[in-house]
This record gives sequence, structure tokens and C-alpha cells, in this order.
Amino acid sequence: MTTNNFNFKPAYQLIILLLFALGLNFNTLFSDYTLDDSVVMTSNSLVEKGIKGIPEIFTSNLVDESKGPHANLNQARYRPLSTATFAVEYQLFGKNPVVSHLINVLIFMLLMTLLYFVLQKSIFREQHKYLAFLTCIIYIAHPIHTEVIANVKSRDELITFLFLIISLTLFIRYNQTRSIVKFVFASICFFLALLTRESAITFVAVVPLIMYFFFNRNLKQSLVYAVPLIIVSGVFLFIRYSVTHNNHEPAPLLVLNSPFLYASAGEAFATKTFILLKYISLLIFPHPLSWDYGFNQIPYIKLASFQFVFSFIVLVSLLVYALYTFKQKSLYSFCILYFFVTISLVSNYIVDVGTPLSERFLFQPSLSYCIVLASFYFKLERIPKVITNSILILILGLLSLKTVLRNRVWENNETLDLTDVVTTPNSERTNQYATELYILKGNKEFNIDLKNEYYNNAINYCKRCLEIYPDNPIAIMELGSAYYGLNDYDNTAVYWKKMYKLLPNDPQAKYWVETLSNVFNKQGNGFNNQGKIDDAIRCYKKATELNYDNVEAWYNLGGNYYLKKDSTNADLAWGIVKKLKPNHEFNMDDFSK
Repeated sequence: MTTNNFNFKPAYQLIILLLFALGLNFNTLFSDYTLDDSVVMTSNSLVEKGIKGIPEIFTSNLVDESKGPHANLNQARYRPLSTATFAVEYQLFGKNPVVSHLINVLIFMLLMTLLYFVLQKSIFREQHKYLAFLTCIIYIAHPIHTEVIANVKSRDELITFLFLIISLTLFIRYNQTRSIVKFVFASICFFLALLTRESAITFVAVVPLIMYFFFNRNLKQSLVYAVPLIIVSGVFLFIRYSVTHNNHEPAPLLVLNSPFLYASAGEAFATKTFILLKYISLLIFPHPLSWDYGFNQIPYIKLASFQFVFSFIVLVSLLVYALYTFKQKSLYSFCILYFFVTISLVSNYIVDVGTPLSERFLFQPSLSYCIVLASFYFKLERIPKVITNSILILILGLLSLKTVLRNRVWENNETLDLTDVVTTPNSERTNQYATELYILKGNKEFNIDLKNEYYNNAINYCKRCLEIYPDNPIAIMELGSAYYGLNDYDNTAVYWKKMYKLLPNDPQAKYWVETLSNVFNKQGNGFNNQGKIDDAIRCYKKATELNYDNVEAWYNLGGNYYLKKDSTNADLAWGIVKKLKPNHEFNMDDFSK
């Protein structure tokens, strides 16, 4: 790429950008729904009402209306606008993953159109004439964005950024024309962004930064733009609190949804600082990638650790440089500050967002890296263009290849779970999802050998889950389920009893232990019919241990003790029968041999 022969008009540049965005993400159109798509599309009761459900969507917490298996988040989620788009989509097309993914890609293309124009026409009007184009090319190619585009649920990130760019454009127009209409619509678009995703609130600081760095405004004049954004944010937060405060019952506080639960204050700060640098490292070298970096993929580190000290020095150095060059309105100063501002709300320093690190959180902050990389390319004027162009093509080629390959990983839950459990082997959640995948495959398989292989795979992953987080009741339940699939009821009983002890009030836990209790009672009957009284007694005892209220198991246990002429234990068992069900019939002929 040289400034002499690279003379595309803006219209041609935009066509290239859109074709590039479509081409790299075209393979997502063949993907299924994955992961938490159930929260917003496949298992959301309000979305399934279609357009009729929209009024309720705006007065409901997102998670409370989901029937998906992983909807138990610790914080409230009030994102009605993006959820409403799913309701409209459901009304028109039903559950159609091709349509869902196509909408995501089209929104991304629209976003890139608006981003290119605001950079080209306004923000970079005094910079290199191709800086906006190269920035957008790098942004499109970067694989860190695959989760947002390929995961249907992450449409909220796309729509939020889209409204923020529209709001920013209108504020820029207001700055130039002083049109009150543009000012009002800019504020409305910002409010719509907040209704889509709470993280939009960071633009309270972004807009003043842009006005200061690129529109010849001093600091005081720039900060004036924060005033309407703060007012709009206050209105939104009041509405959000009103909707979620009384209607949302938080999930139990677990390390899986509160990643720093077990960390000391020092460990939490050190680990968050290390993770912040890791975000930057993923922008520079986006490999390997994963949908989850939760407990305990990134272990707690101490303030005295090398990881923290190095991370702290790098991050502080970046901030010092940004502040040092702030008055000169350096482009790099802006990029550093933009990154820290847009990542701040999801960095866990301010609020606990339920995960230590997530690639989708880089969707907005990554723009700063793309600007820096593009700007750096244009500064290498003394190096022969054949070298700089070759390096640029290589970087874009590698990023693009990674994006295409990563999109393929998001094809379905199986490809995603089995890929990322290798990428992040110490994540409890990736191991748990792999467990669930193999249990589901085992439940559907008719070939006995293959069925047993799936269940054994599930056991291996689930044991890894429990090595990482021993007291996770869901993993304990699933390990029992895998043994249940293998007809290993003794091991099933071991883990389901642990599960029920941890979740005594959970109806699902109660259902499973009662089900297994009936299985042991039935097994006992089989041994009784074969005359194997000791084996029958062992099964009946397991049945009563699992479910004390299993009257038939107590009755059969007493009867088999009777057959052994153990009247003491027979009377004890039958005494419990009379206590549990006073009108239960006793027929000694049931046990005569």
C-alpha cells in the first residue's frame, strides 16, 4: 500500500470494507444457535410471544424470563431494546439461526459503514487520508470480534456500538451547526444505546475526549458534552433500578458468577490488573481464543508476583504517557485513554461483571488498537514500502485467517465446547459444558459402545470440573448423571446425595434423588424375585438413604428383613412405613417364600 498508487475514493473504500466484512463472516450464516443464545432467543418466554411480548420486555429483567439452563446470572440484566429485536425476529421468522446470524452480519456491516464515515469525514479529517480506511480494515479482520458477530446473543454489543456511533455523529454535527434537533437526537440515540447494553455509559467520557482531541475544544468546553450524557444516564439508571430492584432475585453467590469471591483484596486487585494487561495482549496476539476464561483459567495472583508487577508497570506507563501527551492532543494519548475508558466498566474494578475476562468486552476498546496499528503503518515512511506493505499484508492475512477459522469454531455447541475445553483446560465452565455435551450425546445414542464412550468422556471432563471447583453442585449432579447413563447406580447415588445435600431446596435435585431411589427399589424387587435377599436389602437401604419418604422401599426393606427372620430391623422399617403412611396395607403374603 503506497500513497502514490493507493488512490481509492471513499465510495470504493467503503465497498471494499463491506465486501471484506461480509466475506470474513459469511461462514457464520451456516452456524446454529450456541451457548447463551437460549437466554435471548431459543428459550426466552417473552421473546416467544413475538411483538406482543415487547411491552413486558421493557418492564422485565432479561434473565428472569429465560428458561435456558445457564440463565442464572448474579446481576440483573436490563437490555430491553436488543431483546425486543429478537421478539420481532421471532414474530417474523421463528427460531431460524440463518436469519439470526444474517442479521448480526448486516448490523456489523452497517456499523462499519457509519464508523468509517465518522472517522473519515470528521475525526480523522486532519490525519492521513487513508487512516480511517486502514483502521476499519484492521477492525474487520481482527478475530477478537468473532464472538460478538458469531454469537447471536452478543447482538447487544453490535447494536450498542451502532447507536453510540450515531449519537457521536449527531453530537459532532451539533458541534458544527448548533442545531438543537441534532443535540436532542444525539441524546436519544445514547439513551437507546443504554437500553441495549449498560456498558454504553462509558461514552459519557468518550464524547468529551473526542471533542477535546479532534475538534479544537479545550478541556472545559469538551466536558460540557458530558452533562447531557450524565442526565440521560441518570434517567436510564433510575428506570433500570425500578425494573430490576424488586423483580430480580439474585442467583446464589458462587465463584462461577463472582470470579473474585475467594480472593483477598490484594489478590483481587493484582489479578484484575494482570487481566487488564491480558486484554491488551489479546489485541496484539489474538491466539488462542476461548468463549470462557472463568474460574480457574486465570488463577489469583499476589501483589508480590512478577505478573502483577509487570502488568502494573506497563499499564501505569501507558497512562503516564497518555497524560504527558494530553495537552499536545496526541493521537496515541487519545487511543490509550479511549481504551481505558471503554474497558473500565467491564474490568471488574468498578462492578463485578460475573466473569474475569471476555473477548466480547473488547468490541469497543479494540478500536483504539486498530487506530494505533494503522497510524503506526503510515509513520514508517523511511522504510521501503515493499517491506511495510508485505508486513501489513501478512498481518491482515493472519488476522483474517484466524477470524474465518474462529467463526467455524462457533458453528455449534459441539465444535465450540470441544475446541475451547482444550484452549482453556483450567476453566470450570468449559469443562462443564463439555460434560453436558457428552451427556446429551450419550442420551441420544443407540449404539451401546458409542453411548458408553460418550458417558465416559463426560465423566472425565466432569471430574476435571470438580478438581477445579469441588463444591459445584451442578458438576456433581452431572457426574451422577453420566454414571446413571452407564447404569452405574452406586456411583450415581454417591454424587446425587452430595448434590442434594448442597441443594436441599432445589426441586430438580429432589426429583433426581427420588428417581434414583425408585430405581434402587425396583432393583431390590428384582433381587427379591430371584431369592437374593441380601442384595435386595442393600438396594432397598440405598433407596431409603436417597429418599427417606419412599414408603414402598421401607415396606420392602422390612419385608426382606422379615424373610431373614430379622424381626428387629423388620419392625423398625415397618414402623417408619406406619409413620409415613398410616393407612398403608401390610400383607405378609407379599414376602412369603
